[in-house]
Amino acid sequence: KQRARMGGKQWYQRRVAITAGKKRMFEKHRAELGDSQAVALANVWANYHFLGCQYPQDTLEAIKGWGPPPRDRMYEDKMKELKQRELVNSGLEKQTKRQR
Repeated sequence: KQRARMGGKQWYQRRVAITAGKKRMFEKHRAELGDSQAVALANVWANYHFLGCQYPQDTLEAIKGWGPPPRDRMYEDKMKELKQRELVNSGLEKQTKRQR
């Protein structure tokens, strides 16, 4: 669903960010967890934070201390765009109400 709403370039950039996040988490936790568990939990972490997937509470407890992904420029730009769009839409609604 989310991919259909994004353009190809946006989805590519998001996929790159997701992959980089998973790799960073895997490298950070592989020594304590072992390769297979670190890969699995890195995927859970990325899917939870980047894609909004839901998991059982005990699974989320395993990644609780890993923290959220760092905010990057793409994220900040997207938030500014959404806020701007919200302001424009609210301004248009007010104009429409006044005209009626």
